[in-house]
Amino acid sequence: MNSDEETKDTSGKRKWIALLLLFSCIAAIVLLWNAEPVDHKRLTDSAQIDSLITLVLQDYRIPDSQVRVQTVQIDSVFSRNVYNVRVPSQFSKTSFHLSLHEHAWPFSIQTAGTVQFPERNLRIHLLYNDKVMRSVHLSTDTRLNLTAD
Repeated sequence: MNSDEETKDTSGKRKWIALLLLFSCIAAIVLLWNAEPVDHKRLTDSAQIDSLITLVLQDYRIPDSQVRVQTVQIDSVFSRNVYNVRVPSQFSKTSFHLSLHEHAWPFSIQTAGTVQFPERNLRIHLLYNDKVMRSVHLSTDTRLNLTAD
């Protein structure tokens, strides 16, 4: 191949790339134009976070006997509720985390989870304005059975 053919081949590729970029930009503009704005709800007090956690626990049919709430004093002004939840080994902790995140997200509450190995226990921290407001610790209890109602 000589230099004229290489130049034509390179310029043809550039034209295709430019055309694809143009179509991508147009598609992005159309998607943004038609997207609905995010409607964030206002968090008025930390009890709303407790209600969200309780709602998700009820959605997953976790009985109160498997949930222990403990208040941890952080400093002289702030304390945080920690939910210790015992779940069966078949329980999907990841699905629970996703559901909790979906309920908390409209309030601009972030959920950060860490898994402890080898037990595979999940700790979920609910953050609001970069401050941990609540924690949910899901721990496997082999004595529990997952029952379908």
